[in-house]
Amino acid sequence: MEQGVIVNDHPANYEDEIWHGSGGTTLRQMVFGMNDGLVATVGLVAGLIFAGSSKGVVLGGTLAAIIAAVSSMALGSYLATQAEVGYQLAQIRRERREIEEQPHEELNEMRQIYHGYGLSAQEVDIFLSHFQRDKDLWLRLMLRDELGIIPESFENPWKNAGLMALAVAAGSLPPLLPVLFGSSPKHVFVWVLIFSALTAFGLGGVTARSTGKQWWRSAISFLIVATIAAAIGMGAGSLIAPLFG
Repeated sequence: MEQGVIVNDHPANYEDEIWHGSGGTTLRQMVFGMNDGLVATVGLVAGLIFAGSSKGVVLGGTLAAIIAAVSSMALGSYLATQAEVGYQLAQIRRERREIEEQPHEELNEMRQIYHGYGLSAQEVDIFLSHFQRDKDLWLRLMLRDELGIIPESFENPWKNAGLMALAVAAGSLPPLLPVLFGSSPKHVFVWVLIFSALTAFGLGGVTARSTGKQWWRSAISFLIVATIAAAIGMGAGSLIAPLFG
């Protein structure tokens, strides 16, 4: 975040307010990345096996796809976060400039916002008189109440990219492990499905604990998505293989 944009004294930074942390961001990155890695890999492994590929082809092709997916998803997460933070910083600069150049219009906007909260005209005037003496506070509340921007909650592009890379890699491994340690891809295909199903079920359960939903509903939804991916991969492998002999 740029220096001097806004004073950093949001309650999220207080030691006794640790529940305001970035757990939601971490959870989103991990769930999205692991689900993407799992679904893509189980579909690819299933397709290659049903196409009659050898163990070397399945391992080589899947590992190459995993590396590409990890790189692509991490880069995409970095760029998306960077673009979002850049947009929000531009909004902060615009609001700061408007407070300096058009203070009366900005005060009227805040007056309308706080009237909408149910405050009396006298209470609003007290707030506004304080804003004029403390422009940093004025800016923070303008950002929060008018634009929904909380600078202290900005995400770190590098952190998000790293989390995404780890999540995609972790989600991609379970469908590949049976092939890696088995003698023949076809002989271990049932274990590919079992490992993938257990991973999807576990991921859904962990997500449910963080969101407060029933764990078995979330687990089943993840399992269904992974099953659909495997079915598509098997169907594609069975249909495409005969075309290439």
